[in-house]
Amino acid sequence: MGIFDRSAKGHITPVIEITIERGALIFFAETIGETNPVHLDTRAARAADHPDILAPATYAVVVGTLAGQKAKRRGQPDILELINGDLRVLLHGAEDYTYHGPLYAGDTVQVENEITGFSDPKGGKLEIAHITTRISHPERGLLVEANRALIHRLS
Repeated sequence: MGIFDRSAKGHITPVIEITIERGALIFFAETIGETNPVHLDTRAARAADHPDILAPATYAVVVGTLAGQKAKRRGQPDILELINGDLRVLLHGAEDYTYHGPLYAGDTVQVENEITGFSDPKGGKLEIAHITTRISHPERGLLVEANRALIHRLS
């Protein structure tokens, strides 16, 4: 039918721990043009009742990427390997995030990915892999849930 390995449905990757480093977080905030001091300065963040620098919402993408890189260094297959993603025809589809709690500098979070399913729109001209990434804190629970679609263009 398609290229994706449908037997990967339901696979959950091993949890990877990532520590959110203050310097990397500040660099990211500056790079995206963030000007709110709670994302750039510890004193400002604490004055606003945060325990440390608050990560911008889009930093969840970085955390997911760092987890994927760490897993790869450990010899674990990445999502593309698990689903048999073919970069010659792979497209990035929709992506949405649900935020349950903030990420802070100094947090050590756990990241896992689940291959939640596959679909075949456009009369089989496309196939889509549906991936859910969860970022959790051991004390504060689930912080971010990201759903994304990876698409193979088949014709």
